[in-house]
Amino acid sequence: MWETLQNFFGALAYELLVVILVIVWALRNFRAAVAPICVLLLGTLYTVLPMSGFNQTINLLSLAGLAIAIGEMADATIVIVENCTAELSRRGELSAEEKRETIIRATASMTRPLLFSMLIIVTSFLPIFFLGEREGRLFDPLAYSKTFAMAFSTLLTLFLLPIIIIWVFKTKTPAAEKYRESAFVRAYRVALHKAIHYRYACVAASIVLLFAGVFLLMRFQKDYMPEMEEGSILYMPTTLPGLPAREGGWILQQMDKKLKGFPEVERVFGKLGRADTATDPAPVTMIETTVLLRPKSEWREGITKEKLLQEMSESMQIVGYVNAWTQPIAARVMMQQTGIQTPVGIKVKGSDSAVIADISGQVEGLLREFAGTKSVLAERISEGYFVDVELDLERMADRGVAVDEAMLTIRHAIGGENVAGIKQPDNTVIPLGMQYSPEYVDTMEKIRSTPVVTEDGRSVPIGQIGDVAVRKMPEMIRNDNGDLSGYIYVDPDGVTATEYVEKARPFLAGRLTLPPGYSVEWTGLYQYTDDARSKLRVVLPVTLVIMFALLLMAFRSVADSSLIMLSAPFALIGGILLQWRQGYSMTTAVIIGYISLFAVAIQTGIIMIEFIREALRNRTETQSHTDAVVEGAVARLRPKLMTVATTVLGLLPIMLASGSGMDITQPIATPTFGGMISSTIYVLFLIPCLFAIGADIQRFRRRAL
Repeated sequence: MWETLQNFFGALAYELLVVILVIVWALRNFRAAVAPICVLLLGTLYTVLPMSGFNQTINLLSLAGLAIAIGEMADATIVIVENCTAELSRRGELSAEEKRETIIRATASMTRPLLFSMLIIVTSFLPIFFLGEREGRLFDPLAYSKTFAMAFSTLLTLFLLPIIIIWVFKTKTPAAEKYRESAFVRAYRVALHKAIHYRYACVAASIVLLFAGVFLLMRFQKDYMPEMEEGSILYMPTTLPGLPAREGGWILQQMDKKLKGFPEVERVFGKLGRADTATDPAPVTMIETTVLLRPKSEWREGITKEKLLQEMSESMQIVGYVNAWTQPIAARVMMQQTGIQTPVGIKVKGSDSAVIADISGQVEGLLREFAGTKSVLAERISEGYFVDVELDLERMADRGVAVDEAMLTIRHAIGGENVAGIKQPDNTVIPLGMQYSPEYVDTMEKIRSTPVVTEDGRSVPIGQIGDVAVRKMPEMIRNDNGDLSGYIYVDPDGVTATEYVEKARPFLAGRLTLPPGYSVEWTGLYQYTDDARSKLRVVLPVTLVIMFALLLMAFRSVADSSLIMLSAPFALIGGILLQWRQGYSMTTAVIIGYISLFAVAIQTGIIMIEFIREALRNRTETQSHTDAVVEGAVARLRPKLMTVATTVLGLLPIMLASGSGMDITQPIATPTFGGMISSTIYVLFLIPCLFAIGADIQRFRRRAL
């Protein structure tokens, strides 16, 4: 845990340093850079304060939320600083009172879009708060930390930032020549004119790219969560019933020796059978071996965990055993909640153990030939011969024997039971069992004559109050919500648990005929994925409606609000391409990354439209509509590029890091990292083109009238 937090604290500190350096370089004015840096540092520190009030801790996900928010926090401050410095430089030498009025007016002009941007970012995380308890425990810290970071940043930007700017430029006004148009800005102006000239072709190309991105998105593997690296492996081979304990122990030793022979393995500890507790759902025929790994710096060159698991699996091909590989913590959580230790499991439920065993065998045979099945094993409900006592309540009542009195004799005298523990000098505890001596219960006649002592001192043979016989019965009975059940363990090969179930379920349903009263239930990781996605299918549309309502309140224009909502998905293209390049599955963590990116795209779109609207309001009679749109877009160019630089360079250490904890934060950061590039194109080119198309539509309507 500490290694994970140290890795992420280091990445977060590096991100803050990079963002500060980018702000200083981009503004090219250290005095002007002081203001956004102060807001950034204070916003980061203040985020920690309310976390305890919401029962949240400083952990990996809360730090991840803060890391993703830092680039967006810088965006608002950069916009205000750029706006204020530009106004001050244009107006030349001013008195202290005039400077104060100019800074307040420049800040106030951006207050409305910034506030609504913050509300939209907060709204974008509503789906996280409506996820299930499992996902909530994981992602709530991320949602809270990012929400608090954006809230504090917005408040500091609106109320503290102007004060700092007034103090910074108290004696010196920024020089106008520093804001002359550079060669890069001129190149952007020319490129934007070209894009607007071919606006319909640009929008058509963007739509084609969007459909290509959606097509690629639909082809991603679907999974519940990225696997968190625990630094260890849990090896769980399962065999059929009937293995003697002595031979089982010898096999366990040989397995441990083989695993310990790998150079990457530090220590191996194996367990055979089931603990004497109701919280251990492992069958008696399953081995659980924990393999602790050395630090990756000590591994062989070129070896990865996937390659190591493949080598181990090939080495541990033992006749009679079906292998399953996972991690200790993940497996324990899954086993406690579902009883299944493999990624996919099937529960066959019914009223008769023999029929359940027959159905389980059929399922095992069908899935063994199904593509994507690495291994499948149905529990064998083995049968043995047991001494069974069926008490007759009527005969017990006639002889005045209570049920508790008869059960004491059956449990302790005939069956035998541990009644105490004897502590040894080495602090181990040896159980003390109590049972009649074998010569008193070694025949059925002797068992039937075993006396039951009543409360009044009478002795009644157990054969007079019940039927004693040797019966063939299963050695283990599973109960699942009141039904008898049998488990089937499935380990997929080359596909995620979610994809396997989606394909295997109709395959099995078309080939398996169940008797009346029996059912097949899929379980394992698939349950979590299905539950999370069913909630997102409801909450996401509601969230989009709320965002659209906020946009209507911000712009008081259906056209502008629709323009942002319809164009924001284009910003996702870069995230989709990077996810494809990284090979990440479409997990809940990645979906949350896309939600964050969508909110950022809307935020930057709001500010771009505000700049363009301002340019259109202030255009001269000789200035065309297109020139005014270009002028507004050019004014947004530098703040947008600074935001992209701070976000991309800030997330770069997280994307390149390989330490503990990065396996879950990288999939969350991937959509934002890749999407910032496509978001830049969307904001700087697509929105101005759509504005120009909107003007075309208005001209067409006027001509039609």
